[in-house]
Amino acid sequence: MMNETGSGNESSSSAGGSDTRSEQVVQNAIENRAQREYREEIVKDMAIEKMKENMDKIVTKLSKDIEQKMDIAVDDLFTEVKQFNLKNYELKQLFNEKPRVESSTRGKKGTRTDGKLPEKEFVARNSLLTDLFEVKHIKTIYHIFIVILIILFLNTVVHDFVDTGSINLGFRPIVAGFGKFHIALMLWACMQVSTFLLYPCFRLWASSRRSFKQASGIRRIYDIGALLMFIAYQCAFVVLAIKALLWFDLPPASSTAYLMEMTRFLMKAHAFIRSTVPRALAADGKKKCDSKPTNPDAHRPLPAFSKYAYFLFAPTLVYRDEYPRTKQIRWRIVARHALEMVGVIFYISFILERFLVPLFEKFGHAKISSGSFVLSLFGSIMPGSLSFLCAFYSLLHAWMNGMAELLRFADRMFYRDWWNESTFAGYIRSWNVVVHDWLYTYVYKDCVENVFRNCRPLATVAVFTVSSVFHELILAFSFRFFYPVMFVQFEFMGLLMMFLTRGMGKDIGNVLLWLMLSIGNGLHLSLYNMEYYARRNCPGIGDSVVDYLVPVSWSCNGISHNPNWTITAPWSME
Repeated sequence: MMNETGSGNESSSSAGGSDTRSEQVVQNAIENRAQREYREEIVKDMAIEKMKENMDKIVTKLSKDIEQKMDIAVDDLFTEVKQFNLKNYELKQLFNEKPRVESSTRGKKGTRTDGKLPEKEFVARNSLLTDLFEVKHIKTIYHIFIVILIILFLNTVVHDFVDTGSINLGFRPIVAGFGKFHIALMLWACMQVSTFLLYPCFRLWASSRRSFKQASGIRRIYDIGALLMFIAYQCAFVVLAIKALLWFDLPPASSTAYLMEMTRFLMKAHAFIRSTVPRALAADGKKKCDSKPTNPDAHRPLPAFSKYAYFLFAPTLVYRDEYPRTKQIRWRIVARHALEMVGVIFYISFILERFLVPLFEKFGHAKISSGSFVLSLFGSIMPGSLSFLCAFYSLLHAWMNGMAELLRFADRMFYRDWWNESTFAGYIRSWNVVVHDWLYTYVYKDCVENVFRNCRPLATVAVFTVSSVFHELILAFSFRFFYPVMFVQFEFMGLLMMFLTRGMGKDIGNVLLWLMLSIGNGLHLSLYNMEYYARRNCPGIGDSVVDYLVPVSWSCNGISHNPNWTITAPWSME
């Protein structure tokens, strides 16, 4: 009985211990499950919070993108609304014979109350051809012109292949003309750095002059000395640039591009100094400059270097602190204009090699008759006119609009409708608005207001003189001879034609203008090609200054008069 009782106690105690252990296991399992569920809840909460943060970021980014796009769309809308009247006006002029507003007043403010000449005003607007190409009829004419160029190119290629068995694509003028272009780029970079260094020198002068007493003789001498140093810098800039050109013996096309950039740097430097010096003179609020400021920024603080750097690259020659800007760069437009530039360069090269070189490449080997010269002259009229139009489109439309798009420069009136002009004065004002604005602002306006005291004819002569000198400078050192055809055209024929075409009717004047441009371009090409090939073909051409200045084409195997010319009546059957 005792044994049975002891065994019963042991079994009951063991059963109680197992129940306790099972309860602990169950409790531990429940606690572990609760902990897992708690951790899962925490992870879920963290994931939800992270998802909320990401969603907030996405929503914020989307709202910013939408806001930016809406700003661009609204800005474009307002820009189009602002340009609507201008575009509508220009398009109406294609089909309207009503008198137009004088072109010299477009893009400038009205006459000021003090009687001074109006200022240049920058407005967001497209180039005229950009707007005209929106009209499908004008766009079709553009396409027809391209097709004509392609057909002419194919015709020449097939003709050469059938006659000679080879294809001449006209690349030789490009290869020969743009030789040593890397050296030209190196020299361009040196000129760019030199022009950049002008800014710290200007700021140094503007800050150091304040240490002198106002209206003192020392300050006046200091200012005059700074002016003389700037003039010396401009002269040294031109001399060193030309010496570098001659030292490296750059080919004609590279020389022309290099000298045009040299002239652009000179004009930019003069524009910046002339526009900001009055602000430096009036910086203390007491001393004012003697001459009136040439821009509306005259009483603002001196510009930062970033504004000066932007001006050096912007497609304008008139300085302002701010210009109208576009919101974004349209890279498709940039690529299209770049392609147009390349195509025009190849086509001009093709015209030179196919039509002009055969006329003049043997000039200087032997005398030519006056009849051959006349034939060469008239044979150059059509290629000259094509080259003239191609150069206009490539430089003043494709290149300038491409640069404006890259820099988001909104005022793109680089030319006006010069092809509709009936007077030479209107053509001069409309052909190249960029250069005309610089001549008007810094030469004509200063001469009228400060030099000649409202004597506008003398100011006009000054403008033509400055323009003709720099045109002739570029041509003279590009081709390495002085042949002042361009100078005579600008200085004498230009002034004469301004007066002769003033009172002509629209139709007669426009026909006469195009006739003069065609004959003038043919004459330029003929005379410059004659002199260029005469210097290449005539032996014994020296390197002295006299040899450089005296034309060779009229003395070395030049033109001989043909006394046997006869004129037969067209109705004569004999």
